Amino acid sequence: MTRTRERRTQAERRAHTHAALLDATADCLVERGYANTSTNDIIRSAGVSRGALLHHFSSKAELMGATVEYVSDRCELEFREAFAAMPVEERTLERAVVQLWEIFRGPTFDAVLELFVAARTDAELRAVLQQVLERFERNVTADFAVLFPATASAPESRAIVRFCFAALQGAAIADDLGLDDEADDILSILRGLAATLGNTISTTVPAPAPTEETVQP
Repeated sequence: MTRTRERRTQAERRAHTHAALLDATADCLVERGYANTSTNDIIRSAGVSRGALLHHFSSKAELMGATVEYVSDRCELEFREAFAAMPVEERTLERAVVQLWEIFRGPTFDAVLELFVAARTDAELRAVLQQVLERFERNVTADFAVLFPATASAPESRAIVRFCFAALQGAAIADDLGLDDEADDILSILRGLAATLGNTISTTVPAPAPTEETVQP
C-alpha cells in the first residue's frame, strides 16, 4: 500500500523557510564573519531563492537583527534548560555564571559578536540590534528574578545582569583571540563576585512542585 506524504501547510512552509534563513545566517557569520557574508552566501546555505529571502526580510540589517534575536532566544532557552536540570541545592549565582560562560564561549555566540562589531559603523544595523538586545536583557533579568527571587528586589538587579554580560562578552572576545589567561581571569573574578553576592543575598530557589508521579496516595 502506498503511503501518502502529509503536505505541510503554507504557514508551516513559511516557518520552515524563515528558520532556514536564520540558521544559515548564523552559520555564515560564524564561518565567514560579517564582512565576508553576503546574502548570496546565505540563500545558498539555506537552499532558498532570493525571492524567498526578500519575502521574509526587507533588508540585510533586518535579517541580521532577526538572527541575533533567534540566536539569543536559543541561548536563553539553553541556559534555562541546563539550569533547571541541576539539583536545587546547586542552583547558585556562581553556577549561573559558569553556565552562562558555556554559552558565551560556544560557536553560536560568535555570530552575535560579529554583529556587535559590525554595528559600530552601520547605523541601520545598530538601530535594529539595540531593540533586540534591550528585549534580550529584559528577558534575562526576568529569568534571574525567577531563579533567584531575593535578587529581584535589589535595585541594582538589572545593573548586575548588565555587568555580568559585559564581562562575559569581554571574556568571549579574549577566548576567540586565544588570550586564554585573560579569559580565565575575567571568569574567575566574576565567579568570585557572584559567590560573594550569593552569600550576601539569600538565593534559595524553591523546590519544584511535586508531580503526579511523586505525590503519595
